[in-house]
Amino acid sequence: MSNFVRDFILMTKPRVWTFLLITGIAGEVFSLSILRSPNLIGFVYVALYIAIGLMGSESLSNYIDLDIDKKMDRTKDRPLPSGKMSPKVALTGGLILIAVTLILSYRQNILSFIFMATGIIDYDVVYALLSKRRTPWNIILGAYSGGAPLLAGFYAFTFKFNPVIILWFFIIFAWTPLHIWSLAIRYRKDYRDASVPMLPVVYDTKKTMQVLFPVSVLTSIFTILAGIYFMKYFQIYLGIAVMILYVFMAIYLMIGYLRAYLDPEKSIMKLFVSTNMFVGFFFLSVAIFSFLIPMT
Repeated sequence: MSNFVRDFILMTKPRVWTFLLITGIAGEVFSLSILRSPNLIGFVYVALYIAIGLMGSESLSNYIDLDIDKKMDRTKDRPLPSGKMSPKVALTGGLILIAVTLILSYRQNILSFIFMATGIIDYDVVYALLSKRRTPWNIILGAYSGGAPLLAGFYAFTFKFNPVIILWFFIIFAWTPLHIWSLAIRYRKDYRDASVPMLPVVYDTKKTMQVLFPVSVLTSIFTILAGIYFMKYFQIYLGIAVMILYVFMAIYLMIGYLRAYLDPEKSIMKLFVSTNMFVGFFFLSVAIFSFLIPMT
């Protein structure tokens, strides 16, 4: 792999978009499973354009955030702010990838196209361009984009309303500020130096943790509700196992929050890691359980 390709991929934040791609794949597997449709070609096609769209969206956001990333110790060594990748390449490459994903998703169906398009607009325009530098509630305005790949994956194969997929979307929506603000507490100085008014910059740690309490509770409630609806797709014992797993994941998330609330300076990064583990394991389990639906 050439240095250019490697640096471009690194610029797209693969650790970020991989998590979001997992949610999109989970949506696909669930959709195809309840439809009893072993559409492997369609599955790969949709996963491909979701990945391309995520990479393009991240590339464009890096271009928008270049001046911020140069001022932050956490981000200054990334390919774009460090000079390894030119801003023109980031902008052009991002726009090309976005165009490709919009064309491919439109060819799949209109709903998947809408969710990909609105997710990109929310992340790059509403969040990165308009609200990130202006309001401490910026991540709330950008939370929709985190759930868009899930919706794009699910609705690539169906037009039917499904309460489970909506609850999964709300889990991501509520999880996003918990995830981002816990990281922002740890890197408060970076955001302050870059004049980015993240919530932990505007409010002290105690106030921020108080705001995160209802966020944690909502995420846990949505997780349990999702378990109640999801278990209906399985025979009784497997359904009970699904429900128990979802309850344990909700408890795991709340324990992570409470541990950070009691000692935020020591445990805040443990909360951040917990949120990563939660969403990764949650949607990996969704995909695995969804494979079993046609067999039950």
